[in-house]
Amino acid sequence: MDFEFLILNCDAMELKQQAKFDLLVQQLERSSSHRSTTKYQLRVAALAAIGYGYIAIVCLSIFSSLWMVRWAIEIAQKRPISLDPSQLWILFGLVAIATFWVQSPSLSDREIHRAEFPELFAVIDELRERLKTPKIHHVVINYDHNAAIYQTPHFGWGEWHRNYLLLGLPLLQSLSPEQFKATLAHELGHLSKNDSSFTGYILRVRQMWENLTADNNLFIFQWFFRWYEPLIKAYSFVSIRDREYAADALAQRMTSPEIAASDLIQTYIYQYYLQECFTRQLDRQARERETPPPDVVTQMLAALRQPLDPQAAQIWLDFILSEATDTDDTHPCLSDRLAAVGYPTPKSWTPTPIERTAAEYFFGDRLMDLAVEQDLRWYERHQAEWWRQYHHARYQHEYLATVNVKATTTPLTLAEATIQANLTTELHDTSLALPLWQELLARDPKHANANYQVGKFLVSRGHMSGCVYLEQAIALDPDLAISSCEELYKFYIYQGDLDSARIYLEWRQQHLPKQWRSRLERNLLETDRFISHDLEPDLITEICQKLANYPAIDRAYLVCKPMQIFTDRSLYILSLKIDNSSSKSARQRSKAQSESDAKDLSIEMLCDRLQIELNFGKRLVIATFDSHRSDTTNYRDLKLSENIQKIAGARIF
Repeated sequence: MDFEFLILNCDAMELKQQAKFDLLVQQLERSSSHRSTTKYQLRVAALAAIGYGYIAIVCLSIFSSLWMVRWAIEIAQKRPISLDPSQLWILFGLVAIATFWVQSPSLSDREIHRAEFPELFAVIDELRERLKTPKIHHVVINYDHNAAIYQTPHFGWGEWHRNYLLLGLPLLQSLSPEQFKATLAHELGHLSKNDSSFTGYILRVRQMWENLTADNNLFIFQWFFRWYEPLIKAYSFVSIRDREYAADALAQRMTSPEIAASDLIQTYIYQYYLQECFTRQLDRQARERETPPPDVVTQMLAALRQPLDPQAAQIWLDFILSEATDTDDTHPCLSDRLAAVGYPTPKSWTPTPIERTAAEYFFGDRLMDLAVEQDLRWYERHQAEWWRQYHHARYQHEYLATVNVKATTTPLTLAEATIQANLTTELHDTSLALPLWQELLARDPKHANANYQVGKFLVSRGHMSGCVYLEQAIALDPDLAISSCEELYKFYIYQGDLDSARIYLEWRQQHLPKQWRSRLERNLLETDRFISHDLEPDLITEICQKLANYPAIDRAYLVCKPMQIFTDRSLYILSLKIDNSSSKSARQRSKAQSESDAKDLSIEMLCDRLQIELNFGKRLVIATFDSHRSDTTNYRDLKLSENIQKIAGARIF
């Protein structure tokens, strides 16, 4: 359940800024004086005003400089320049509007009306009356397992907005009418007491600064933004998180502690189910058929009506409850949200069958009609990515077949054998890949992924011997730590050894923050300092041979990024200059995609194939650029490529 504005997509901060941000958030949250106080809101508003003030000073300085240049030219030429001052003011106004404008994309989801579903609107009206919230201008539905309040402002500084209540059909299908009422109360609670207007104002300030610094390197903004961003984000972050707790409290008051708690638990559990089960089933289908099923949302609603396996649901809940609140999301973790409403953390939980879901109750016979509409929307929005996944899988099959043929005549290198085992695991039954992983272990007992795959297979069959392999995987590769802990936890739960299971749940909890920071560090590239790669010449030659198979690649640069979180696992960045004149559309026969979309897709597929062939796993990032096409390469990509090209020995192809 989210309280979101349409401008809440912010780029990641640099690692140093992130550390400063995390520390400031912790300090603010430890302070008890800021919560729900006018003083704290004034401090946040003052920070926002500082941002606006800085921009105003910059704009006025530019305006004054232009006027001084005009004055100097007049003196030099000894004649006046015919320029109406109002023209400069108009120019200044246009620059200001462009600076402060925050684009709010329109919601294209299906709007529903009071005449169609009077029972639903009656509940909304009841809660609005009790919570004293402003008018909901539009109620829309989509295919997400989520609910949210959106506001669409017209200007970054303005408060002219319309309120949207967004309801996901799958969410309604996973809750009872009483639980869904708690969800509605939570979302509408964000609008009570003008919380939404203040929070929306702050978020729009944040987004305005993201817009100003996204695709330029103007020092007049950048130096200020490095100081300002952690402050405005931290203060607004804590304010928004407090409002999540306040909205939960309102949901409890509008229903009951038990209903509000069950609503939260059910929402988290079914979200986990969709990610772990339903989405993975779709991924398997994407490897087998070129077009997506026409009824994905209908299938999702049907799947949500099936009873959950009690033991699996309990394991999912244990994982969810073990996660701590962090700065990755303004929403607190489930355990903190339950504690805040005075509900004890459940040690055990059994899914209760719902006689009639909220979707069935409020939409009745029209539910399937709405599902069919959402089927079409899902199909249209996911068709291109599905096509890419399918053809990626086809290439995996082709490449695996080539490796298998080679294995019949020539011993495979360790890297080739790893590719063979990886692709066999992904494309076929796990049992088929087991001998390949065991052979890899015989050649290299410290092969991290081989330890993980063998251990995972063995514990899934109830064999205690698999635990040793999984523990070895944890020691060898931090990227495998969380999934290995999860497999070990499930194994001991099924064995009835709760004490041993608890150990691995705690290990998982300890690894989560490091894993998140490592992911963040890998994703931050544009401002990084790189060093020369440390790969052997034979490996570089092999890489170049594979790059030569792609005519679209004009040049290639390889550098290394030292890591601060896991210092022994450097990240390699392969920067490719793409010659679009040689790049043929890989999807000309698809009428659903434009020519530019097809080109972009073919470049993505090229990178996908190289990831398979080079077999660096998560330790390789492939970046592409075209220095001759500003419309296909943004500023940050070009800046990244320039930084990489400065490193000695970076060019390898």
